[in-house]
Amino acid sequence: MRGKFNLRALFLIAVVLLGGCIGSEQKSQPIGGYEEQFCGWSTFGKCSSDKDCIVGGCSSQVCQSRFEESIITTCEWKACYDAEKYKLKCRCINGKCQWAGENQ
Repeated sequence: MRGKFNLRALFLIAVVLLGGCIGSEQKSQPIGGYEEQFCGWSTFGKCSSDKDCIVGGCSSQVCQSRFEESIITTCEWKACYDAEKYKLKCRCINGKCQWAGENQ
């Protein structure tokens, strides 16, 4: 009986742990009609114009405010970091630096 209890407890723990992993990834919408999605990211740092926003990170995947400390990232290249491919620029939108299309 004790063996069955331990097996059930182990099974329940595994379900709880795996349940937190499945479906927890944030999904973004494809940009510019490409199958692959842009995977750069933004800090949403303060800005008053596009000139206050700079591209950072070793692979130029971060859009940040020039008033923030430089973001340090790993040096790896992924095709989904290519902002030009997705027609994105590091821009000031509503007072926050973020990747955005030219018409936004």
